[in-house]
Amino acid sequence: WLSVLADVKMQGRASRNARQADAILWLLASGTEMEANLRKIAKDEFGLSDDALVFANIVPRTEHLQRLSLADLFLDTPSYNAHTVGCDTLYAGVPMVSLLRPSGNVQNDDSSGMLGGGGSLVHTEKLASRVGASLLKAAGMEEMVAPSMREYLKIMRRCVDDWEWFSRLEERLRSTRE
Repeated sequence: WLSVLADVKMQGRASRNARQADAILWLLASGTEMEANLRKIAKDEFGLSDDALVFANIVPRTEHLQRLSLADLFLDTPSYNAHTVGCDTLYAGVPMVSLLRPSGNVQNDDSSGMLGGGGSLVHTEKLASRVGASLLKAAGMEEMVAPSMREYLKIMRRCVDDWEWFSRLEERLRSTRE
């Protein structure tokens, strides 16, 4: 995710696209040590400034839903999916990307090392790893379910690069709520 963020920000600066140049990765605050470690990785390995990562504290549900609606895209964590936050995200009208490998797929396509472990395979056989895809399918957003990490990253990029497609996706998601 950090390499995609770095590419998007660089592309945005080069094309003077403020939306891309100002892109951030918004994460749940989980302690100062974790934040410091992630900021160090973002800077040392991807050349990102400290403001590329934003850490949000836990807030009351109403504020959480209001804040969530400010996001453009939710990136579901592959090994342990969003569950309630995924429901909240889709309810707020924010598209989500999730990984669900086809049954029996043991091919290692995570060569980018995007999820750590030096390119280790992310398994999605357990219930906790399939929730995001189920939520997306129930919302009629099957195109946001990736069968591999390569496809996951491609969907992320398409959401940034193909604004017309992404806008239609957002509108379709919001219309299903009404």
